Amino acid sequence: MRFALSLFLIPALALTACKKVDDESEADTAEEMGEPVGSYDIDPASGEVRATHTDAAGVTTTMRAGEKVEARFPEPFTAYPGADITNTTRVEQGEGAFVTVEFTTEDTRDEVVKFYRAQASKAGIEPDIEVSGGATTTLGGENRQKEMRFALQVTRVSALTEGQLTVARGFD
Repeated sequence: MRFALSLFLIPALALTACKKVDDESEADTAEEMGEPVGSYDIDPASGEVRATHTDAAGVTTTMRAGEKVEARFPEPFTAYPGADITNTTRVEQGEGAFVTVEFTTEDTRDEVVKFYRAQASKAGIEPDIEVSGGATTTLGGENRQKEMRFALQVTRVSALTEGQLTVARGFD
């Protein structure tokens, strides 16, 4: 369970480390002093949130979240075929990527679980978390090298299956 919680805290921590920089001279001064520098903005038309943070060591983390953000997963994971993606959050840091996608599909919960279980297997992940109760199934795990983690939650609601998939590669 610690693993699943850490997957969901990464974007929140990335955002809390950001600060709005209003002019370039302030950003230049902060960078020269080795202080973390960041920015964020919200597109008023789409509602997309974009944030960037560069820490004192020069490592840059970017985050994009919104309905129109492209769902680019670390391989071999992909978006569920034919699903309607309702929101995506993507955090990137160097070669690392953390992606959470919310989606709906008319397919059954079991079909969605089977699809992502197969993708997890291709990534060398045997789910070590599997809980089914009522209309919801949760799967999660990491590969042996502990370089890739995933968490899936799917719930059957009326005629739709609602899902949330999180995949992280290259994040501790």
